[in-house]
Amino acid sequence: MQVLHHAMKSSDEESTVGKKRRGSEGSEVQDEHDIPVIKKLKTEIHSTTEDNMDSDSSSDFERPTIKVERQMEFGDILKDFDDLNEPACMDRILMYLEEIKDEDYFFMELLVDKLKGETITWEQPWYQQSNSLSRPFKNNKNENHAEPYRTDTICKAESDLIEHNWRQFKKLYEVPDKLICLARWRNKEKSRLPNTPEEQARRFVVAFLARGLERTIYQVFRHIVSHYGGAVKGPYSSDEEKIMKVCFTHHPNHAVTLLSMVLSREPRGIYKRLRQMFSGKPEKKKIKWSLSLATRFVKLLLKYTKLPLEELKYRKIDKEVWLKLEKKFDQHYIHLQSFWYQTLHVQIYVKEPLKINKLRKGVFQSLLSSSYQVWTDIRWKDLVKQFPDGITHKFLYSICRSVVYKIPEYLKKPLPEVAQYAIEKIKNHSFQKRRLKTLQFDENGELEIAGY
Repeated sequence: MQVLHHAMKSSDEESTVGKKRRGSEGSEVQDEHDIPVIKKLKTEIHSTTEDNMDSDSSSDFERPTIKVERQMEFGDILKDFDDLNEPACMDRILMYLEEIKDEDYFFMELLVDKLKGETITWEQPWYQQSNSLSRPFKNNKNENHAEPYRTDTICKAESDLIEHNWRQFKKLYEVPDKLICLARWRNKEKSRLPNTPEEQARRFVVAFLARGLERTIYQVFRHIVSHYGGAVKGPYSSDEEKIMKVCFTHHPNHAVTLLSMVLSREPRGIYKRLRQMFSGKPEKKKIKWSLSLATRFVKLLLKYTKLPLEELKYRKIDKEVWLKLEKKFDQHYIHLQSFWYQTLHVQIYVKEPLKINKLRKGVFQSLLSSSYQVWTDIRWKDLVKQFPDGITHKFLYSICRSVVYKIPEYLKKPLPEVAQYAIEKIKNHSFQKRRLKTLQFDENGELEIAGY
């Protein structure tokens, strides 16, 4: 039997059912719009535009060069959202994250400008003369050295000295009190060579903060990252828990990485809280969906809901049903929900030939004439009503977002500009012309590909 996950594959877009990857039947399942984010998070957390655009198509969209203050407060991220399953919730979080990264970017540019030509004039102990911030200082003779450095946890007195040094640095170089920006900044887009302006500035600041400490540069840098980058402590607020639920729903395997930056909390605490909320991080497995396995999935869904297939089209399925399916498939229910709402539901209930690019074009043309001003304004549950019966708002969102997410700051750009760009890209880009492969039950009650 042919594997189901090639239902809607093209050379530059994910398939409808899930991207095909090598692995055992017990490996992880990932939804379409989750995969690009995962790619980026593995290699960099400096940009929320998950993949790189083609060089010829991104020239009109450059990173802003003028510093602007953050437009969104933390409490406003999910303000006025009652339904956390709305895709726009994740877009709002990504937009807030992009503003954080812009803040870090401009702070680093300021440091580079302030520290241009500066050199270390104070005497440094031998263990603070390393050129690397991100690698531990390796020296097997530390214990026997005449001036050994400490290897235990940085204590409060040492932390207070780091803060004292930072206050001196701020006053001396007239920079804002944003050490958190240095803690969050990651040198991924620029060269990592130790003599680049960014690395020199970063190393100078950390060396300045390490003055008077019996610590290596690496130890001080790690303290800055954990102490200032994860500055928020204590119980989680209701707003934080809402954001955690959204990130866990949309990007479960990388929720901790996203949340650490958005919430300014340490990853370990976030992971612990997620375990309390969702019984742990989803195991990294993948189901190799075949027609026979999809048939079993649907039959169990009908059994547990006690509803005929047609009534499931618009019915919200209770969590207890998903938990039963989770045990049957040994797969976290979040992945099973995604498979149903973003893939299988559409393939079963759409009863007409459906060209994906034609559907995309129709969506973006509708957005051009809508009252929505930016991407995060879109209410996909309302928009989906304009399109063929059986399509879900999550499916519609994923196929459209796959066209625009490469545009830098697409979440904040005027929506007509983004929609027009998408229409031109669909027209000129090398998207393969594919249609949705719909499914039907044969006379034996097994799913098969429908023919037209």
